[in-house]
Amino acid sequence: MSDISVSLYSATETARVSHEPCISVIIPVLNEETVIGRCLEFLSHSLLPKDQFEVIVVDNGSTDRTIEVVRTFESRLCLKILTLEKAHISALRNRGASQARGTILAFLDADCLAPPEWLTTATETINNSGAGVCGAHYRIPDDATWVGRIWTNDRLHGREQNVSYVPGGDLIIRADAFRRLGGFDESIQTNEDFELCQRVMEDGLPVRSHPGLGVVHLGTPRTLAGFFRKHRWHGTHVLTVFLRDPDKRKNRRVVAVSVYTLLGTLGLLGCLVFAILQRSWILFDAFALLLVLPIFLMVAARLIPRGRWLEIPGLTLLYLTFCVARASSLIRPGSWTAAKGRSGT
Repeated sequence: MSDISVSLYSATETARVSHEPCISVIIPVLNEETVIGRCLEFLSHSLLPKDQFEVIVVDNGSTDRTIEVVRTFESRLCLKILTLEKAHISALRNRGASQARGTILAFLDADCLAPPEWLTTATETINNSGAGVCGAHYRIPDDATWVGRIWTNDRLHGREQNVSYVPGGDLIIRADAFRRLGGFDESIQTNEDFELCQRVMEDGLPVRSHPGLGVVHLGTPRTLAGFFRKHRWHGTHVLTVFLRDPDKRKNRRVVAVSVYTLLGTLGLLGCLVFAILQRSWILFDAFALLLVLPIFLMVAARLIPRGRWLEIPGLTLLYLTFCVARASSLIRPGSWTAAKGRSGT
C-alpha cells in the first residue's frame, strides 16, 4: 500500500472509530440561491464517504431562498447551518471553523463546484505534502467567455507547488494550525486569504497549489466591466495589509503597480486636458505609452515562449484593466486605513 493510501486510510479509519468527520467543509453564503444548490450537489457526489466529512454553511443574513435550498440537502450530507449577520467573509469562515469537528478544514465558496475527488485529494495532499495550506487557483466553467479563458490560462501557468497564496474559496488547512494562527483576519474585507497564507509561511510552513484541487468558479467574470468590478473590489484591503508592515513586503508588487497606474492615469487625464486646450498630443501619447508599453512587453514575454501569440492583445487589455481596477481601489474609502488587527503579522 502506498504512503498516500496509508495516510488517507489512517485519517478516515480514525474518524470512523471516533465517529467524527476527518474533514470539515466550510461555505460562507449571502443570497446564493442561484448557486448553492449546485455547490452542494457536487459535494454530495464526493468520493469520500458521507460519514467522513461534514458541511458547515454559515449564513450572513440571506434574504432569498439560500437556506431553504441548503436544507434540501440535509438527508444527503452531514450538514450544519450557522448564522452570523453583517460580518466580513473572513468572520463567516472563522465562525464555521469554530464549530468544525474535522481535523482538516476545507474552505469552499458557494459559487464553486468541487469535483468528486476534491476531498480525497485534499486529505492526501495535506497529510503527505508537509504543506501548511494547500489548494488551487480557480478553474473556469465550460461556458466561460474570452475574459475568463485568457485570464485563467495565464493565472494557471506555473501555479503548481509552492505559491504565495491560494484563494479562500479553495483553501485547505489543518484545523490545529488554523486555530493556532488565529484564523482569518476579521478586520479586513478582502485579501484575507493572502494575509493568512503569509502568516502560514512566516510560521515555517509552505503554501502549495495542487492541480487536483482545482474547483470550477461559477463567478468567473464574463465581461470586461465585470472583470474590472471584481478586481476593484478585491483590491480594497490590499494596501491595508501592506501598510501594516511594509518591511515584510506583503503585496509590494501589486501595490507598486497600482500606485504606478494611478499616477499614470492621473497624468494621462491631465495631458488629455492639455491636448484639448493646446491642440498638441505629444504629452498625451507619451503618458499613454508609459502606461501601456510595460504591460504589453510583460504579456509578450509571458505568452511568446508558450506560442500563444493570438492571446497577446486580449491579455494586454485584461492586465491593463486589472491595473486600472487596482489603482482605483486605492482611492476607495478605507483603502488607506492601516493597521488595525494583526499589525504584527
